[in-house]
This record gives sequence, C-alpha cells and structure tokens, in this order.
Amino acid sequence: MKKGLSIQEKLKDLRVVEKGFTLKQLADETGIASSTLGSYESDDYKDISHTNLVILAQYYHVSTDWLPGLTESREVQNHDIAQLHLDDEALDILKSGRLNNRLLCEMIKHPDFLKLMTDTEIYVDGIATMQIKNMNDWLNAVRLQIVQ
Repeated sequence: MKKGLSIQEKLKDLRVVEKGFTLKQLADETGIASSTLGSYESDDYKDISHTNLVILAQYYHVSTDWLPGLTESREVQNHDIAQLHLDDEALDILKSGRLNNRLLCEMIKHPDFLKLMTDTEIYVDGIATMQIKNMNDWLNAVRLQIVQ
C-alpha cells in the first residue's frame, strides 16, 4: 500500500487490493451496511462513526490511529517496551522531541543500517580503537590546517 493515502483510499485499498472483496462481501464480514462502507470510500464521505472505525481497524488488523492518518504505523502498537531493550535515558530522549524520530525510522529501514550498527559496535567495543584514534588524530591535523 502506498504512503500518504487518505482514509478513503486506505479503506478501498484494504478492501480491494488486500482482501479482494466487494462492498457486499465486506458488509457480510463486518456487519456494516455496504452503502455505508461505500460512502466511507467516496470522496464526499462523511465522518466515520467511532464504532465502525474500530470494527474496520480490527477486521483489517490495523491501528485506528493509522486509518485517519494520525500515525504512520499501520500495526497496533501494544509491544512491551522492555522488548526494545531501551534504558530510561534512551526512552526519555526519544519522547523528548530533541531527535527527529522520523529520521531515525528511515535510518533503521536503510539497507546499510546493519553495517552502521556493526561498525558502531566495533568502535564502542574498542576493537578498532587504535585505528580510529589514528584516523581522528589525522582528521584533527587536517582540520587545523584548513582552519589556519
């Protein structure tokens, strides 16, 4: 499914592309009238009732916040924070807004992110400390030459 879709487009894509359903089939599955479902997918749609929003989100296994575009995370996020192995300081930084969390998400999804993490682990563990120290000393010397 494409990013940046309206709620109407998301509902239609979920029904047609992902489920391959007609409005009638979806109505039979959810108990929501097909005319109501059709109005939710049309450009002139009116507000979706909270009850129907929850029914559709549960049926499609998506977040009620994702459908109207309040979040980019499609899945319901009820994961135990302990599973992420973040300490309190890291959580505070992520929640503070001091970092661009969207940028962090893009970095994590980048194909070379694992390489970055491996290189960082090598640095943190001191495996390549001497080589990095030598490189940093060289960079500092070059930086001083440029500044002067």
